[in-house]
Amino acid sequence: MRKILTYLIFLGLAAGLMWVLYKDISWENDLLPALKRVHWIWVFASFLFGYIATALRGLRWNIMLEPMNYKVRNWWAIHAVAFGYCMNNLIPRSGELARCTLLNRTDNVPVNKLIGTVLLERIVDILFLGTLVFLAFVLEHDAFATIFAQADGGKGRLILILLAGAIIAFATFLYALRYFDHIPVVKKIRLFFTGMMDGLKSIFKIKRQLLFWAYSIGIWVFWLLMTYTSLLALDATSSMSLRQTVFFMAASSLGMMVPTPGGAGAFHGMAVLGLQALGYSTDVGKIYALISWSIKTTWDILVGAVSFMIATAKKS
Repeated sequence: MRKILTYLIFLGLAAGLMWVLYKDISWENDLLPALKRVHWIWVFASFLFGYIATALRGLRWNIMLEPMNYKVRNWWAIHAVAFGYCMNNLIPRSGELARCTLLNRTDNVPVNKLIGTVLLERIVDILFLGTLVFLAFVLEHDAFATIFAQADGGKGRLILILLAGAIIAFATFLYALRYFDHIPVVKKIRLFFTGMMDGLKSIFKIKRQLLFWAYSIGIWVFWLLMTYTSLLALDATSSMSLRQTVFFMAASSLGMMVPTPGGAGAFHGMAVLGLQALGYSTDVGKIYALISWSIKTTWDILVGAVSFMIATAKKS
């Protein structure tokens, strides 16, 4: 029941954000003309770079399993990661468990041990996201400041307030649920931070350290290339420089931290604010966000579904 309520809350948040952003956008006059002018060669390039990042994530995951003496085939680790992305677009934060379950099915690695490696991945991702945000601040500090200013008659500030409110509401919701749980909330918090520290320490147990960090850097480089080529796909955003793309990627990535289905609404809002801060119009931001998110989400679901079918067929 708690998971269902949480999902409904963030589904409602996504719907609310999408309504605020797109209630004034016309399909016939705004979206359809832009969609007809999409440069699909850059869309396919974006797909390719995105899948390479997925593959690197699977290869890195395999390295993390080596200290536990599990030999996992790279192909199945990549399929599992792709399936995890698919599930995250359907049910927020379900992808981590989904990919662990699928890899357990193909290579018989215990799910609880796989979940421990996912925690380590999240810690590494937070470190890289923090580095990306810092780099964005150095490269585009004026735009970084602008994103927090009032934009488009107050809509930008409203979106930021909604995103911040969503995080606070979620934390409050979890805090309130302690009254319905037999496990003390203090113990949960302690175990959570203990697990984070254990996960952080386990980085030093990885045998192939250089390759691990090379894969980690590669993942974010190809995510950057994926973002850059997706911007090239639309005429209105095709002139964006690589340094501006770093800033835009940092801004939109912060939106993905809100656990709405596939980042719906939250990604769109931060993408709009990010493009506004770089001097693009509100409508350009809205059109880019909707088209790029819709195409990528469809692609992730299709690739993840195919990966699941291949893995399932292999096991049967």
